[in-house]
Amino acid sequence: MTLRVATVLSAREWEARLVAAARASATVRLTLRAFRPGDVSELANALDVVVVGSETPWATPARLMSWQRVGLRVVGIHPVGDGPAADRLRSGGADVVLPDDLDAEVILREIRLLEPVTAPAAEAKLLTVVTGARGAPGRTEVAVAIAWSGSRSAPTTLLDADTEAPGVSIRLGLEPRPDLTDAVDRVHENGGAPTTLLHSVGRLGVLPGSHRRGEPRLRAEAVLDVIDALRAVSGVIVDAGPSCPHDLLKASDEAIVVVDATPRGIVRATALIESWTGPPPRLVLNRVPRSGARAALRSVRRWTGLDPLVILGDMPAVAEAARVAGPPPKSLLTRLRPLSSEVHR
Repeated sequence: MTLRVATVLSAREWEARLVAAARASATVRLTLRAFRPGDVSELANALDVVVVGSETPWATPARLMSWQRVGLRVVGIHPVGDGPAADRLRSGGADVVLPDDLDAEVILREIRLLEPVTAPAAEAKLLTVVTGARGAPGRTEVAVAIAWSGSRSAPTTLLDADTEAPGVSIRLGLEPRPDLTDAVDRVHENGGAPTTLLHSVGRLGVLPGSHRRGEPRLRAEAVLDVIDALRAVSGVIVDAGPSCPHDLLKASDEAIVVVDATPRGIVRATALIESWTGPPPRLVLNRVPRSGARAALRSVRRWTGLDPLVILGDMPAVAEAARVAGPPPKSLLTRLRPLSSEVHR
């Protein structure tokens, strides 16, 4: 059997030597030289083994474990004599850890000794992203309600990934810590799902966004590591804010776009959808005026080319629930039922 191998591009000599040896080998087929973190995940079904150097900044324990969760074997390469680098690879669960002064043929032999994973990889739970254009169209309220509905029937985590103005903790009256930054640190330490950091709200697990002043915003790759780890144990609903990273959209199973039913809101939503890179968006048209519902619906269809799956008018119960940091009102849960049945099917 010919093993399908990917290497992670590296400036160190081991990677070029290994690539040349793999191309000359009859038992190993070089399928990919990865440059971005997502390159391996996108081609996981066409790979058996990933070879990565400890010098790769995003080769964290979380990343290595995410590859293993989708059924890949991992070979880690570290500078000869660099014990801490070797330990980092081992902590990430690399199947084989080797120094980079080995001959490429020796590394290939170690790769050939790895047996491909025969048992089916654990299937990741559903990932749903809730986003929308700037202007507070109601993303957080919809995300909370969808997650609340999902938690009734299956383990569900609501994660606030809005790096500009995270609002889930305020909406639900939670302490600001532990937060998403704490979860990033935990996942990068051991690669496991940071379930002990979740806040419990009824049956729902909640991971607040980071409100830390003076600290740089979390990078999208780090947030994706946390999401990937959580998907091993629960469905994940992400309040992505207005600046949802393209990689997060591409990784999602379902995507919800909340549109404010004003001319400005519809124009902003149109611009968002024009640059869309994820699964087909499901629209929630929010704050539709009773007297102008037909005109708002006609406008959103014309400019976005999409039919809203849910139309919400003025709902005083929603404002009251937010004011007292209470659970989403039953009226909202009922109105969102068509969307919830799609997301949690």
